[in-house]
Amino acid sequence: MIQPLPTSVSLKANPLLAHWLRFEADGSVTVFTGKAELGQGIGHALKLMAAHELDLPLTRIRIEAANTANSPDEGMTSGSLSVQDSGLAIRQACAHAAHLFKMHACTSYAELRSQLDAQLPVDVIVSTKSSALNLTEGREDLAALVFGQPVFLQDLGINVDLTPIKNNGGQINIKLLHGRMVRGPGLRCTLRDEGWTDALAAMSEEIQAFRDGSLVGVVAPTEDMAEKAASKLQRLLKWDVETLPECREGGVDLFDVAPAMDSQVFHEAGQPQEASTGAKVYEAVYFRPALHHGSMGPSVALAVWDSAETNSGLKVWSHTQGIFPLRKDLALAFGVKAEQIEVQHMRGAGCYGHNGADDVAYDAAWMARHVPGQCVRVQWTREEEMQQSPLAPAMRVKLQATVQASAETTSIRAAKDGGPVELLSWQHDVWSQGHSSRPGRAATPAFKDSWQTAQKFPVLEPINVAAAAGAGAERNAIPPYSSQHVKVNAHRLLGLPFRTSALRSLGAHANVFACESFMDEIANDQDCDPVAFRLSKLEDPRAKAVVQTAADQVNWLERRQSLAHKEGWGLGIAYARYKSKGAYCAVVAEVEVTHQVNVRRLWVVADIGEIIHADGAISQLEGGAIQSTSWALKEQAHWDANHITSTHWDAYPILRFSEVPEVQVHLMPGDSLNAISLNPPLGAGEATQGPTTAAIANAVFHAVGVRVRQLPMTPDNLAKAALA
Repeated sequence: MIQPLPTSVSLKANPLLAHWLRFEADGSVTVFTGKAELGQGIGHALKLMAAHELDLPLTRIRIEAANTANSPDEGMTSGSLSVQDSGLAIRQACAHAAHLFKMHACTSYAELRSQLDAQLPVDVIVSTKSSALNLTEGREDLAALVFGQPVFLQDLGINVDLTPIKNNGGQINIKLLHGRMVRGPGLRCTLRDEGWTDALAAMSEEIQAFRDGSLVGVVAPTEDMAEKAASKLQRLLKWDVETLPECREGGVDLFDVAPAMDSQVFHEAGQPQEASTGAKVYEAVYFRPALHHGSMGPSVALAVWDSAETNSGLKVWSHTQGIFPLRKDLALAFGVKAEQIEVQHMRGAGCYGHNGADDVAYDAAWMARHVPGQCVRVQWTREEEMQQSPLAPAMRVKLQATVQASAETTSIRAAKDGGPVELLSWQHDVWSQGHSSRPGRAATPAFKDSWQTAQKFPVLEPINVAAAAGAGAERNAIPPYSSQHVKVNAHRLLGLPFRTSALRSLGAHANVFACESFMDEIANDQDCDPVAFRLSKLEDPRAKAVVQTAADQVNWLERRQSLAHKEGWGLGIAYARYKSKGAYCAVVAEVEVTHQVNVRRLWVVADIGEIIHADGAISQLEGGAIQSTSWALKEQAHWDANHITSTHWDAYPILRFSEVPEVQVHLMPGDSLNAISLNPPLGAGEATQGPTTAAIANAVFHAVGVRVRQLPMTPDNLAKAALA
């Protein structure tokens, strides 16, 4: 039995069939989406869904890359929502098209072209098909990626004589110039007027240099010339530099030096209970440092203005996560109508949130405006990528819980089921800067460089998105475990000089690390098995099934007992439902602790509802687990009095291939605990971030009896925890 699907959020905003499908003369179908292909394989998943609903082979389906001229406005590609939102909209549009195909007795979808009104809305009453696990076709883009075909934006225009610039079959025959920004010696700098004229005079005639307030850039015929000119100008100019707060261990002291704080009760449920004399109060503080995105390829963009006229059109090629939010802020920055701007998405290096893609797009458009009719390509350096992109904010989490054990409880009984141990209260306090500085959400532009211009656009304070959208710092702060009283307080740090924004899973990473570590601490002190304790406090049957399956996958009790006899080896488990409404995920980690923490194996069990493309989902879960392992063991941003200093891989180490653990992923059936129909599909991209780090921390405690509450779990932090 197929349960009718709810109307997609994307479809509500873009209700017409023509927003999603175009029927070509050769019988093929072009599918439109506002979601960006960031390497997560969403293009292939959407193609599979469309082909399935339309009863067409994959070769007859074309997914058009997101473009503001043709694509539906679906906001940001974020929050693991592409399958849920865009995928559902495309399925419903294709189901309607397939219905019309039969109703009009067509022999080809080309015949529908003349049958349909351009204003025809998608009929969501038409049922979609069930796809279950039968969509297993491999991604057709992988060969191009493996063999180095020029599919990335970084490849576009990389040769100085590459004209015309090609884009999805179209082309522009214009001159290509290379641009570079000129940065001051600090994170926040103001350019002095003195020395500008002399510095300009020192430039060769092939170089064009531009200034607007404290924003400076150069364009040149070649990349090499642009880089040398920018370096020279940087040495000649004089700047005033704002002093940064002192940094200790990735920002562990930021919470004490923030100029202001906005504290709110984010969530409260139940009533406080009076504890008996046998109750015990637990308290612990956890810390996650500021993080970089650490993408392999620095950000890049191309831009061209048609002319110098005020009504000139602007085209931008960008690897942004949101083509329409980027267009909105470009219009604000340049004082033009959004309709004058076209943003074409192209793939860039791996993206895990709000990186430098939008900022470099502004840089390219700003420089291109000085040379109308010529295309400017701006490529950031590794140093710029690490210093100018937003950081993931440092987070501190304080947990307090009151636990009541039944008088007749024995350690043997507790270890068996954990049931006699009751959570009377649970309080979660989280301190963090906001987790979103994305474009498209304010009345002024969000580009950092636009704040440097003479227009003096205000510096925007990072925000946390609304709870309905998954929250920011508070994401996954509400525990999944039953407690008579739960309270979550959020403390947003204000006035700090760091621009922070979304990084994969936002606040869920630190909150789940804290919550799941705390659960293990309570279980250990109460002499409860960690799995049994969790199962006794979970009420959602699908959550219980995921945790139990993870335990079964590793033979939990037997493996724990076996590893207890191996010096330095341990096994830990952690669970979370992403955003408390997304994918269910449990992770088991096996570690060996020597002078450092070595993660040997990870087992991931996830319930993502109806599975659209199993291989793609497994890749997302596996990749998230590996990245979370890197965060857990190695990653931490640094800065000095003037600037961010973690600007290269020695200063910001990430997990090496030799350190990658073996990862096994198990997907729960699409109809898990649902005898009526398939469960709605849920995104897989961010579900493993929190549970993986927490499982590693719990495994470290099992291995050596040391509770590490401060990330990353470096040898230094491990030693400090041992001495605490």
